[in-house]
Amino acid sequence: MDEREFWARLEYRISAEFAGSADNHLRFYWCDGLVPEQYDVVGGHWRILGFAWIGQGRNQERWDFTLAAGLVQGTREEIDWSALLPADTLAGWLSPDPGKKHLKIDSGR
Repeated sequence: MDEREFWARLEYRISAEFAGSADNHLRFYWCDGLVPEQYDVVGGHWRILGFAWIGQGRNQERWDFTLAAGLVQGTREEIDWSALLPADTLAGWLSPDPGKKHLKIDSGR
């Protein structure tokens, strides 16, 4: 999986996570794209910042996101993107904050 495919698949995982939420308010949100803007490495731990288009009903809003990629060896070009995609069985990896319009994404690594 390359980086472009990762972002597309993560978009669908976020939408599925919203749809399966126990929170009736969050259940009706969906994701219509992720745009990474900043890649930071601190002590070998990657953090990716950007924005997401989050919808509810017919409306979409721009939300910020932070993806904590964990300990990843190498450069951005060497990242194993498939390893960063949260597994379908993983719970608790997405922390949405509608008030702040922010998503915290933990890759589970």
